[in-house]
Amino acid sequence: MDDPVSEANISGSDGSRGATNGGIADWYLYRLAEAYLLRAEAKYYINPADGTIKDDLNAVRQRAKCTELYQGAVSIGDIMNERARELYWEEWRNVELKRVSLCLARSGKPDEWGNAYNLDNFDKQSGTDANGGSYWYQRIMHYSLYNKGIIHVNATGLSDIKYTMDKKNMYWPIPNVAITSNIKGQLKQNYGYDGYNPATPVWDKWEDALADEAKAE
Repeated sequence: MDDPVSEANISGSDGSRGATNGGIADWYLYRLAEAYLLRAEAKYYINPADGTIKDDLNAVRQRAKCTELYQGAVSIGDIMNERARELYWEEWRNVELKRVSLCLARSGKPDEWGNAYNLDNFDKQSGTDANGGSYWYQRIMHYSLYNKGIIHVNATGLSDIKYTMDKKNMYWPIPNVAITSNIKGQLKQNYGYDGYNPATPVWDKWEDALADEAKAE
């Protein structure tokens, strides 16, 4: 059996001390807190005015002994901020923000700044200005050091650093070797990178991918 006390007793800063080699016990796929957070998010995509969204977030905050609870309307930003606090070191934040970017574009619901996203172009924009892009990009613009001009750093060998992030960087480029090695099919490069061709077909169903594997040339 696993030793949950040892696994939870993380000391130091590497986030892995206290881990065991595992055992034969059942695995937890979700923590209850994440179930509340996911339900709150799903409710938001259906109806942002749903008054029970705050109840899901407050259930997580109350368990964490927080004294300040949500009282009124909750934004997708509130939900994502709660995810950041509750699931710190437990999820890939970059991937989660991209997932939510797609969900917002599909639902048509606004973010915390009132921006609405279009499924046709939320991930097909370029530039480093403050307008447009995906929800992922807007979070970067509001909360990070990217695209803010020169950043002065008082450290040996570091000065006048300028961090930039493009809207197209929501997705990374597919390595060219992966594209050219696939001689029986055609992989689509992501928008904004060399080799991108909007005419390259994208599979809609898993059956299409399976049929592509059977191509002889």
